[in-house]
Amino acid sequence: MATRAASEEEVLLGLYHSAAHSAQKEAWEAERKSLEQVKIEQENELRGLRKDAYQVASMYAMFQSVIFSAVSQSTHLNCQLSWCPASLCAAVYIAALLAIADKLKGAEDLRQEIDETNLFISAVNERLDLVYTLGAQLDLDIQYPRRQLCGSSTAIGLRFLLRPHSLFSVFFLTSFSVLVGLFSSHVLCEHCSPCW
Repeated sequence: MATRAASEEEVLLGLYHSAAHSAQKEAWEAERKSLEQVKIEQENELRGLRKDAYQVASMYAMFQSVIFSAVSQSTHLNCQLSWCPASLCAAVYIAALLAIADKLKGAEDLRQEIDETNLFISAVNERLDLVYTLGAQLDLDIQYPRRQLCGSSTAIGLRFLLRPHSLFSVFFLTSFSVLVGLFSSHVLCEHCSPCW
């Protein structure tokens, strides 16, 4: 037991006797801290993008509600003018879908960047572990391989829309638009004398 502690102490003493290894250790620790700060900023940006997507969805629902309440309270509209609220609902639906898709695409890109940052952090941690275990015996000229991003899902095309949050958003937008359109048509037919 005493010999193991003595050998660990020798390794640590050997580490601190080597100026190059001490400088490399400090550089890797500084790199790890900067990568952790980058990861925190990326996670904050990801939360902001998700919040923006939810705000777009809630503004969309509010606008659709305004359209429906305007149609239901108007006695001057009839079936012949049903294209007006329907086209307005469709235009708002397309605009909201594009805005939310843009936010979801940005969130997917950020998720991938966070995964890559995590891999860089783990690579730096592995190198620091080597410095701590091998000390001055570690060959600093050897290029240690970084971890590869295994199974990363690149957001090509519309693949990011297949995530559960994305599918829920699209389903919410579509179903809400269809419901508002159907109820608006029903209300317009109630006020229309030829439909009676």
